[in-house]
Amino acid sequence: MPLCLFTPNRFALFPEFQYLRIESASFYARELFVALLLVLVVADTIKGIQDVDGPCKFKRTVAPRPHSVTLTEFGAVGDGVTLNTIAFQNAIFYLRSFADKGGAQLYVPEGKWLTGSFNLISHLTLFLDKGAVIIGTQDLSQWPTAEPLPSYGRGIELPGRRYQSLINGNNLTDIAITGMGRDLIF
Repeated sequence: MPLCLFTPNRFALFPEFQYLRIESASFYARELFVALLLVLVVADTIKGIQDVDGPCKFKRTVAPRPHSVTLTEFGAVGDGVTLNTIAFQNAIFYLRSFADKGGAQLYVPEGKWLTGSFNLISHLTLFLDKGAVIIGTQDLSQWPTAEPLPSYGRGIELPGRRYQSLINGNNLTDIAITGMGRDLIF
């Protein structure tokens, strides 16, 4: 007997399809509800982003330091090829003399600044200009090593020393890394 889809009892041959129809209708209603909810959340997020001046409402300004030097004054070249570890270290060593005079700022202009590890000092602002990128060198001789600390967790059972971070500092106060620079690349 052929099944006529236009009759009131169109599931006469296969009654199990009747439950499938009810479940699928319920499934589509849930999917529609989830999709609508997702659209509302995205719309609210977009509206929220347009209402504020950037991703963070609580912007702290960094007080200008009374003394400032540019990394290029110490022979650095921002071409992404020249190694600038000594320039970073010398600039920071020079700025150490201004710690008790209100601190100092090391200005890193636009460019790609290839360097090894260097240590910050207290009362210092490291300011990266727009387009300034600090790149960690692949030359392992530019990375000092240190004994592993208990806080390293996994891997502490391995023998040997550990390489230091690109930018280091111990027991520092009043430091800031700020500016319009893009990011640090390791």
